[in-house]
Amino acid sequence: MIQKTKELLLNPWFQLILSVIFVTTSEVFLKRGAVEAPRLPEEVNWTGVSGLASPDVWYGILFVIASFISWLYVLRFIPLTIAYPLSNVVHVLVPLASWFFLNEHISVQRWCGIALVLLGVLIVAKPVARMEENL
Repeated sequence: MIQKTKELLLNPWFQLILSVIFVTTSEVFLKRGAVEAPRLPEEVNWTGVSGLASPDVWYGILFVIASFISWLYVLRFIPLTIAYPLSNVVHVLVPLASWFFLNEHISVQRWCGIALVLLGVLIVAKPVARMEENL
């Protein structure tokens, strides 16, 4: 069981999925932290530094770091020409997470854009899936 867990964690495709999930999670935490941040005088607040008072911002930062570590691992094994386009699924997951967890509105036009990004990711993923089958 431990060996299978280790194999899964060391799988670059799994790490790619983790990286995308970590980015999505970080964005939700950073948004929540920015919204609940105390209001400071305008001379200071334009920097966004007030967000550092929120624990959610710090959770978001931790997820950014985790994503960065995971992404570096991915880049060791998966060509950037494949990994980067697949990572763009984050442009689908962040709006969906914002809609679900933050009750943000998604317009029809934005839904169409999300569908187009998803279609693009699927187009890139199909040859990758075939490549994996042949290994």
